[in-house]
Amino acid sequence: MDIRPGLISLRQCPTLRAIHDGWGRIELKLETPDTRYWLTTEGLHEKSSTAPVNHVVNYITVEKLTLEGDWDLAAVYSPEAWRLSQGFDYCQSLYRELRERTEELEREFSWEVKTEIDRLKAELQRTNQAVLALSERVCGSC
Repeated sequence: MDIRPGLISLRQCPTLRAIHDGWGRIELKLETPDTRYWLTTEGLHEKSSTAPVNHVVNYITVEKLTLEGDWDLAAVYSPEAWRLSQGFDYCQSLYRELRERTEELEREFSWEVKTEIDRLKAELQRTNQAVLALSERVCGSC
């Protein structure tokens, strides 16, 4: 799994398709073989009980390809929740790299690999602290 694209990156992507309706404008910014990323560029400035949540400006709507070949709504993220998801992606990437380096060190000791493991552990600790702080902010508004 890769780290999902950032909000700034999505804004800079060309619009592949756009949907205009009474609530605003949602633009397809990125499509991979199994995922679509839509960005709301016009609409509400905050959540409202009178409109769909994916019509809030800067919210990201994710669609996944089904086994039948259709696109299905997977999730809608606020900018803060999107950053939190990126943090989880980054942690998974660090854990995967740490596991690979640890296995490498178990096969044959190397100071270079040991140093890299120490760096990865420190980066994981910092990242976990940042993810925890962001999750408290995101979940505090739930």
